[in-house]
Amino acid sequence: MRVALARVLLGRPDVLLMDEPTNHLDIESIVWLEQFLKEYKGSLLMTSHDREFMNRIVSKILEIDEGDVITYSGNYDFYERERAIREKNQQAAFGRQQAMLEKEQRFIERFKTHAAKAAQVQSRIKALDKIEKIELPKKRQVVKFDFRVPPRSGDLVAVMEDLHKAYGQRVIYNGFNFTIRRGERWAVMGRNGAGKSTLLKMIAGASEPDRGIVKLGASLTMGYFAQQALDILNPDLTVTEQLQNDFPKDAIGSLRTLAGAFQFSGEEADKKIRSLSGGEKSRLAMARMLYHPPNFLVLDEPTNHLDLATKEMLVEALKDFEGTMIFVSHDRMFLRGLASHVLELGGESGTDREPRLYPGSYIEYVEALGHEAPGIHT
Repeated sequence: MRVALARVLLGRPDVLLMDEPTNHLDIESIVWLEQFLKEYKGSLLMTSHDREFMNRIVSKILEIDEGDVITYSGNYDFYERERAIREKNQQAAFGRQQAMLEKEQRFIERFKTHAAKAAQVQSRIKALDKIEKIELPKKRQVVKFDFRVPPRSGDLVAVMEDLHKAYGQRVIYNGFNFTIRRGERWAVMGRNGAGKSTLLKMIAGASEPDRGIVKLGASLTMGYFAQQALDILNPDLTVTEQLQNDFPKDAIGSLRTLAGAFQFSGEEADKKIRSLSGGEKSRLAMARMLYHPPNFLVLDEPTNHLDLATKEMLVEALKDFEGTMIFVSHDRMFLRGLASHVLELGGESGTDREPRLYPGSYIEYVEALGHEAPGIHT
């Protein structure tokens, strides 16, 4: 992704068209791209599900909703505030117009058989025909989902002792020791290649260390989410059929509520999985994992391709999650909302392999570093 992006930017175009440019970029690359685009003199048109990125870059928002196109001048936060005001005003205007129409209709019904009022009745009928009807604002369905309480695990969730891992001559871990305790929420930070996904794979059992051990605690049920999680979805089933297949004992109403929370409502729930986009498949895989939540979540870039509504719902739901988490994410809203501890791999330069543990939240980590990720200085 970085190479493809560099190839485009080196062409010094007058116009940039960017479709979700922050997907698959680490935070360091995102911050660099933000700085580049702030100084870019040309025009930019992009789609994005990264609220922070949009707030720092865009000066106009174009909303496309069921054929209607509305332009807002400002960043994403401004757009949200203005849209709420606009919808409130539209709701009030609709109410006033409906009251006026009902009043006029009562007059017409009352006097339509009175010859003396015939002219007035006809005049009012013609006036009503010419009025442009105000419609109610489209309902923006924000579905919240309360995930079930997972079973309690032991106090020690995962213990890594003397881990070694290398790819050829490239050493990733050299005698790494790390302990995860019940209730902790670890965000793993580090530049691309620092070993973030490798660590999660070793914890999940998807990869073995060259030397050393990974011990999982007692009474542990693990949920591992990575892009490979999409491969276990059955392309021949619909969204609803997949959920019914996974949870045959659960009521269809509960499963439809689950689907709705992850933005599959109405006809969307009846789409074949083979026709879903990458983001839709990610939403479905996340829904399947969290319906009966494990008490230990291992999440590798869980917000990739997720739309803003689903991301915000997921962050709010996971704030109340009573289990343990370790995750890799480049989404700063996700990091700020959920991380209680930070593990930094690779250090400031990206080549110093001594991991650093920060016992505070991501917000406290940023305050301690003075920037948003290792290797970034702003």
